Amino acid sequence: MGLRIVAYLFVGSVMLFSCSDERTVLPEEVNGIESHAAWNLITVTGRIVNLRAGPGTEYGILGQVQEGDSLQVTGGLEDWYRVYIPGKSLFAWIYGPLTSGTELP
Repeated sequence: MGLRIVAYLFVGSVMLFSCSDERTVLPEEVNGIESHAAWNLITVTGRIVNLRAGPGTEYGILGQVQEGDSLQVTGGLEDWYRVYIPGKSLFAWIYGPLTSGTELP
């Protein structure tokens, strides 16, 4: 029983200290709308494209990708895809018209 309490305290403290002001917006947090395109691959067609914290240019830039890069789509909203970049353990958003390979419903 004591080990379980220690485990809960550890997990709680990790969650508390890993919070930051900058965060990736999950699809269900944006106007309550989410389209699923689970784990389809897209290819970046723009020369250099920003990855953003949310589905719009008003969100902060988390990084960039280059033409020819492949990304895994985990969801989307309107013209934006939510993507996962395994090498960086990063979820971000990319503008759909700057990619090819899949379409949101």
